[in-house]
Amino acid sequence: MSISFLITITIAATLMALLYVILKYFQRFEVNNVHGLTFNYITASSFSFLNNYTQSSAALEHVGDILIYAFGIGLLFIVVFYIATLTAQYSGITITSIAGKMSMIIPIAGGILLFHELLNPARIIGIVTALAAVVLSSYPSTERKEESPANKRPVWILPLLLFIGSGMVDLCIKLSEHYLITTENRTLFISLLFGSAGIIGILMTLFNYFKNNIRIKAISIIGGIVLGITNYYSLEFLITALSFPQADSSMVFSIANVFVVLISVIFALVLFKEKISRINFAGIFLAILSIIILSA
Repeated sequence: MSISFLITITIAATLMALLYVILKYFQRFEVNNVHGLTFNYITASSFSFLNNYTQSSAALEHVGDILIYAFGIGLLFIVVFYIATLTAQYSGITITSIAGKMSMIIPIAGGILLFHELLNPARIIGIVTALAAVVLSSYPSTERKEESPANKRPVWILPLLLFIGSGMVDLCIKLSEHYLITTENRTLFISLLFGSAGIIGILMTLFNYFKNNIRIKAISIIGGIVLGITNYYSLEFLITALSFPQADSSMVFSIANVFVVLISVIFALVLFKEKISRINFAGIFLAILSIIILSA
């Protein structure tokens, strides 16, 4: 592996881990979750379209072929990101990153069932290990139960919902790549995904304004823009890493996911002083192990 590849994949993983950090800071700075996520997707969609303006514009004449699918996945995007926001705020960054990354077993299972991909003993072991990792890493420590107001909420269900939701997003993208996405419309499709989620967020924002008089604050706009820029460039660097000649997709995703989990743990410990028990550390170890097994 070249130094430039390692630098690129490290930047991508760091930006992906920073997404969880920003979501955590939403709570600290009282950013409205719906407003922040809405401006996040508007920003990411704009960056995606403008950075690839020529290619995206050329594909617009065939937008009808992919619009409804992009809109449906965009709805799933914002719902899952909202769950990720709540998970980061109430369960911590470590659990959020692990639940999100372990969801890779869902598209793997989908590939086995829908596309008849190989199911071997290693993948079975990887799936079982991933499930164990989610359970152990999500198990609340005594300190977390006592110190966090979230212990009064059914917080345990948030990582599970994030696990399922993130997996469904990945599966939908996998299906889209197989049936819908071409070289010509790839950048437009990504822009439409972000844009559809942004439109749904706008509708939710308008509903909350007229029904509950919830106004948009400047801090929510700023937080959403910061999240959107990070969101977009995390994808850009990941795509760049995938473009290296010596890097196949399984290796890239394996390294990226392991780095995201490790970097997220560092952020959680250093920035937020999160309490991580021995059981949680066992879950982190199994998470890294399962990612390596499943991506091999």
